[in-house]
Amino acid sequence: FTPIYSTIKRCRSCNYQFTTEVDKCPRCGSSDVDDSKHRIESLRRLASETGLAIIGTDPDAEGEKIAWDLANLFSGLAEVKRIEFHEVTPKAINRAFSELRGIDMGLVEAQIVRRIEDRWIGFTLSQKLWKVFGNRNISAGRVQSPVLGWIIERDRKFRRKKKVAYIPDLGVTVEGVEGDEVEVEVEKMEEKLETRTPLPPYTTDELLRDANNILKIGSNVAMKLAQDLFESGLITYHRTDSTYVSKVGTSLAAEYLGEDFKERSWAMEKGAHECIRPTRPWDREMLRRMLYERVLPAENITSKHLALYDLVFRRFMASQCREFEVEVKKYKIKYNGRSVVEERVTAARGRAVELFRSVVVKDEIPEGRMLVKVKHLIVPEEYPYTQADVVKLMRERSIGRPSTYSTIIEKLFLRKYVYERRRWLFPTSLGRKVYSFLTRNYNSFISEERTRRVLEEMDKIENSQADYQEVLREIYEEIKRLA
Repeated sequence: FTPIYSTIKRCRSCNYQFTTEVDKCPRCGSSDVDDSKHRIESLRRLASETGLAIIGTDPDAEGEKIAWDLANLFSGLAEVKRIEFHEVTPKAINRAFSELRGIDMGLVEAQIVRRIEDRWIGFTLSQKLWKVFGNRNISAGRVQSPVLGWIIERDRKFRRKKKVAYIPDLGVTVEGVEGDEVEVEVEKMEEKLETRTPLPPYTTDELLRDANNILKIGSNVAMKLAQDLFESGLITYHRTDSTYVSKVGTSLAAEYLGEDFKERSWAMEKGAHECIRPTRPWDREMLRRMLYERVLPAENITSKHLALYDLVFRRFMASQCREFEVEVKKYKIKYNGRSVVEERVTAARGRAVELFRSVVVKDEIPEGRMLVKVKHLIVPEEYPYTQADVVKLMRERSIGRPSTYSTIIEKLFLRKYVYERRRWLFPTSLGRKVYSFLTRNYNSFISEERTRRVLEEMDKIENSQADYQEVLREIYEEIKRLA
């Protein structure tokens, strides 16, 4: 199987993008079409004039595939080298220039499979949907469809209600209480000090989750902000599932933390892949000052960028701190012949938790016998997923990748399969109908298990453990059953 390429065209009148070799826009008929062919010719001319092309696209499979495409365009015109850097700083780029390499064909082949599989499965299923629903703005995909299913299933549970009794004075939920008051006896069972290790630095999924939970911004916006921070040389590459910290990273932490520093690499080095971390020992206030004084260009950096940078900075610096101490208390609460045990952290001390609050600290529960108020609430069996929850599930169930977490969620919004209210995700009527149709007729193609297995095969291709042509043949056999 060999992919066939054509230049990308974009209609300036209606913004429609297409690849067919025509002079007019297939959608609106306008002749005002921008063809990328002239940009390709400009690059080829520059390569021919210099005799050397150094390609510095993003350090992931998609970036490697783009580098390979460019290398093919420059073939016979110039020597081609690949440069890889994970932070846009003079030191990192100078080091990368001393480590020029060839194209990693494992990454390229994995991306080829990913793109072809997306076209074959996604486009074929989408055509089925267009025919049934009469709507060409809808689509299906191997990862997109299971994620939609999670949101629909959680919505079903949200609609089922249950009664709970909540005691505000104690901050606990209990069962078997009917009245508005109940007599309780609280006994402290245990009190202890624990030493805990800080959380590791951010990976893509964790950053997207905290951006949603703490900053209240969606996955797609968070990734755009992170891209800007990376391109501005403020953080390392933001599409990663590695928590590894390089020596450069630990030296930054040592400079900032002083006596609170404790070096942790967190994971085995995996090529050049590293966690998401700041590139300088500057906290948010220092960065704001540097931008204000024009030490760094500030045109594209907004308050949202600074908020996301602050998360990255504090989480990373906390990961390099000494262990911190927490007070943990366990209580037995007796009432109406029943009892419930409640354990909670009542205090946390240390530089790590000052930088990044990784534990929830609650008030102590008053001891003794007392009459307390009870609130009877009707609550959902489960609450709807947030974008943060969906990203976490994609990582846990291995059906998403750092480069696709935000785009999958964005596509569900774009197709009007889901909507967001109070940061909760709900399925639309269209989303329910499309998912029902797909699971009834094509479940074997979009099941979570099948999706996971295909993605695992792509990972094997990246590591040169599988033949990409064999994987494509297997997928092609699937497509023939769909036709």
